[in-house]
Amino acid sequence: CFPHLKTFSEDVMVATCFRKMDILPYDTKDDAGGERYMPFQPGHHLTYFPPKNPKDDWYSNYSVDVKWGKDHCAAKSVAFHYIKEDLMRRMHAILYHYC
Repeated sequence: CFPHLKTFSEDVMVATCFRKMDILPYDTKDDAGGERYMPFQPGHHLTYFPPKNPKDDWYSNYSVDVKWGKDHCAAKSVAFHYIKEDLMRRMHAILYHYC
C-alpha cells in the first residue's frame, strides 16, 4: 500500500490500506458509548476536551461519535497507552481491590 513511506502514524496508514481494500474498522465502544482502547493515560482522557476547531487536534479529528470527560472511558476499558510501571501497579491495586 505504502511500502516506502516512513511515518510515526503507522496505525493511520494501516487503516488507509484497509479502507482501500474495503475492510472497515469495527466499533469497539461499549453499550454506553465509552471507549475501550485509549491512546493516553486515564487522567488525560478524564480531563481532555477537544479544541473549538476539532481539525486542529489529531485525536478529536480521528475520533468518531466520542464522548468527552467522565463518560469517555468505558467502565471495562481494555487498554491505555503510555502507562509507566508505578501507575500500572496503582491501577491494578485500585481495579482489583488491593487498596
